[in-house]
Amino acid sequence: MSKTNLLTELEQDYLVELFNIGIGKAADSLSQIVNQEIILSVPTVEYITIDDLNKKMAEHQDICSVSQSVQGTFSANSMLLFPEESSLEIVKKMLGEGYSNETIAELHQEGFTEIGNIVLNACIGSLGQSFQEEFKVGLPSYQIGSISKVLQTQEQENILFIRINLMLSESKVHGYLVFLLESLSFLQFKNMLNKMINGLLS
Repeated sequence: MSKTNLLTELEQDYLVELFNIGIGKAADSLSQIVNQEIILSVPTVEYITIDDLNKKMAEHQDICSVSQSVQGTFSANSMLLFPEESSLEIVKKMLGEGYSNETIAELHQEGFTEIGNIVLNACIGSLGQSFQEEFKVGLPSYQIGSISKVLQTQEQENILFIRINLMLSESKVHGYLVFLLESLSFLQFKNMLNKMINGLLS
């Protein structure tokens, strides 16, 4: 993709603000589940290759992922990524006290998938309101393994990578909320973004 198709500074600033709103709502939902404040980073936006994304996330040996496809005027894949140890801890906080490690391990996939479903839907719903767009959201899909395994279903070479760091205030648990857009959807997404910006400036 040529550099002329990348986001301008104004587009990027506006996109960061949109995701700040969406992730704020997602964090509210998550904080109620785990009874802790969720600390968020400012979203980062990059247009990178899958290989670059693999390198960025390679510090974690095993990743737990819940992903959902997003279909509408543009298509995307939303993902909640937590290092395996952190994902076990967040499920433990969700279940509450009194569960053995064995029980938590048995309920891990179901619990983490539910957490991902709640967080991703809250964020996608907020974006839909901002874009005045109704998205069709796929069923949550759970995966665990290396970051390359988790991302192996991503066939596109270049993606718009939007990352927000999430951390539980009392547990030192952290994860990432990621939105991936391939090149065609990126152009459609960019057009929608500019319509919103032009409407605000007119």
